[in-house]
Parts: sequence; structure tokens; C-alpha cells
Amino acid sequence: MTNIFLSASVPLPDRDRRFFETADVFLIREAIRALVEVILPKGHITFGGHPAITPLMSLYANTAKLGGERITIYQSAFFLGQFPRENDDFADVRYTEAVQDDLSGSIDLMRSEMLTSRKFDAAVLIGGMDGILDEARLFREYNPTAMVLPVPATGAAAAIEYNEGNYPRDLANEISFASLFRRKLLPNPLL
Repeated sequence: MTNIFLSASVPLPDRDRRFFETADVFLIREAIRALVEVILPKGHITFGGHPAITPLMSLYANTAKLGGERITIYQSAFFLGQFPRENDDFADVRYTEAVQDDLSGSIDLMRSEMLTSRKFDAAVLIGGMDGILDEARLFREYNPTAMVLPVPATGAAAAIEYNEGNYPRDLANEISFASLFRRKLLPNPLL
């Protein structure tokens, strides 16, 4: 089974403008849809719950009739009372402890638990803000032999990671996301 870590978000206009100004919300949505459709029939996706991403994951998993049992969501108890209602659509939602009065510490704890929860084959980076860059760094630390696959066409942090990293040039303008994920993430894409 292919185990994928998804790091994704939709940048907010009131945060760092370098993420918001380059983000392509339509392509972020399409990349997430393609990832769900390609990976869930043969694998598992783990991600940190996000107000914009959790509803998309629920919608696409249900639309493709793939259900939520091959998706694991991590949430920090720091955000208790703020979780998207779509959390209820998934069988495996894991809540990590809150670090009292410490948002950053709570998120760090959640990321650490999430990124050490299983042996990942790859991380997929879609859109996002500074958290995606942090998660890419931590992912490499905890999963040094796994692939990191930014999707630069989605813009924002994924494009920054791509531009600052050593990634194949053919990824730069790739928008055939399903084809990309089959080629890069599945061991035998034709099976």
C-alpha cells in the first residue's frame, strides 16, 4: 500500500502575501481531487486537518465513492471547538495534545506525531503557506528516504519549495495531476 503525506492549504489574503498572490485556488482543488482519486484505491493519505482542505478531502473521497477509511487526519486539541464538521466523515481522526497557551508548540507536537505515525512513501505539497515549508523540512527529517513532490502549478508554498529545491524541471508547469501522481507515486501505475 502506498502511504502518502499530504501537506496542503489555501493561502489567506491577510497572511503573508507571497503565498496568496501566487496561489491558484482552482489548481489546488484539482490537485487534491486527483490525489484522492489516484491514491485512495491503492493507498492511504495522511494530512493535518485544515479548514479549507478537510472539506475538500471529504467531498472528493465521497464523490469518488472511496470513503474515508483510507484517510487519516491529525488535529491538535489546541483547536478544540473549531474543527470542520467534515471530520465526522472520516474513520481515522487523531487528536494530539494541546500545549497550554502555545499555538506553535501545539502545532509542532501534532506535526511530529503525524510525520512519525507511519512509514511514508512520499509527501505531496499543494499550494499552502509557511506551514507547508515547515512540514516539508520535518518530513525530510523523519522520512529521509521518501520522495517530496511539490506541485508548483498550484503556486504559493509548493511553488516556493519547487523553485528553491532540486526538483525535475518537468514538474514546473505540470497540470495533468492524475497523470503526475500515477507516474511519481504509484509503484506500478498501469496495474
